[in-house]
Amino acid sequence: MQKLYTIGHSVHSVERFVDMLNKYDINCLIDVRSTPYSRFAPQYNISEIKKILQNNQKQYIFMGEEFGARRSDTALYDSSGVLDFNKVIKSSLFQSGFNRVKTGLDKGFNIAFMCTEKDPIDCHRSILVGRAFNDEKFDVSNILEDGSAETQEELIERLLNHYFPNRNQANIFDFLEGEKKREDLVHEAYILRNKDIAYKLEEKEVGII
Repeated sequence: MQKLYTIGHSVHSVERFVDMLNKYDINCLIDVRSTPYSRFAPQYNISEIKKILQNNQKQYIFMGEEFGARRSDTALYDSSGVLDFNKVIKSSLFQSGFNRVKTGLDKGFNIAFMCTEKDPIDCHRSILVGRAFNDEKFDVSNILEDGSAETQEELIERLLNHYFPNRNQANIFDFLEGEKKREDLVHEAYILRNKDIAYKLEEKEVGII
């Protein structure tokens, strides 16, 4: 099973950030931000972070078009203007990026997807990108703010605990209607998180969908 990581730059110093990458032997960073700039952490603007990584013998690749959370294709948004991650995963751009990452792994690169948010549960790098690779049986781990790593399966448990905290409590309806399978709850949890964190078109743009 091939290994992948995700990481959020947050407001880490670049020294701390590089240390976190080194801890997991990451030598290729894929930037999945739609816009590779940060007003609050300018050290992660594309020109800066690319140079820092190169100085530390790591490759930087911008793939915001393939994996970004803002899309120009309005067909990828739902009727209320929220970006639909399930539609994004099926898009040709995303699939092209998916195949490119797989090729990189086959060549021996140790890859991490980078975005901004410190907690992966709040970021499309895990709810969209990490999920897509995890669903295809890649071993995905999300590097947390303290430098520890949480597997995608552990993140899924957090999602289930957040949206379905009483799922393990049997009641009469479970017997009458049949208890929902875990995979169905996981699917629903991803959809709910998608709606909570995804980019939404402005009201004037929704009318053109």
